[in-house]
Amino acid sequence: MARKERTPYESDLAYIHDKGYGDFANRSAPGLLKLLRQSGISEGRIVDLGCGSGIWARRLSDARHRVLGVDLSPAMIEIARARVPEGEFQVASFLQFPLPPCQAVTALGEVFNYLFDPSNSLGSLRQVCARVFKALARGGVFIFDVAEPGRHKGITQRFAEGDDWICLVEIQHDPARERLTRRIVSFRKIGNSYRRHEEIHPQQLYEGRRVARMLREIGFRVRLVRAYGDYPLFDKVVGIVARKP
Repeated sequence: MARKERTPYESDLAYIHDKGYGDFANRSAPGLLKLLRQSGISEGRIVDLGCGSGIWARRLSDARHRVLGVDLSPAMIEIARARVPEGEFQVASFLQFPLPPCQAVTALGEVFNYLFDPSNSLGSLRQVCARVFKALARGGVFIFDVAEPGRHKGITQRFAEGDDWICLVEIQHDPARERLTRRIVSFRKIGNSYRRHEEIHPQQLYEGRRVARMLREIGFRVRLVRAYGDYPLFDKVVGIVARKP
């Protein structure tokens, strides 16, 4: 029997990710908000692609920005809507989502590397970036980060746990194709027992300089960063701040 394709971040893993892996969004938020202020962006719509459970959207809304969050996971969108009821959220792939006019676009947490949508590639990412350029107001910014070749080098397993969940991660490396695959097995406590769930999360790795060159060809002014404010990015993850002149 053929294996049923699953939507990424189904309910249990979405819950675990929100409870146990929200540190990145929370700790990077001050630096990201500072980048927006430095760009003169204090109002208007901000689109967050791959918004997850809405932690960054919450910080944006608290800073009086108008938020539109997009994510492929219905379970993540459900959490985001509960966290930011005044925001707008849609279930969609960033590859197909029609971007509205906006002041800024963000995509945090290696969003563009994931191959949940099989049509994702550097070529399709270029099309997304061109649509972002068109949607942004003059002076608008596009902030995102990408995982580079060598991400998690030498690491094959990881383990994390919370009060009512356990998450086991097996990491597979394919240097020839510059791909990284995480096999995630999670257990979430439901009543007196634990429910098992498994997902496969493949990523295509991109060199930050190559992505920056692509953005400059589209018309952006680009700089690479290794931290969002005082919060350093993970090893072999680069932040990209692109401005529309």
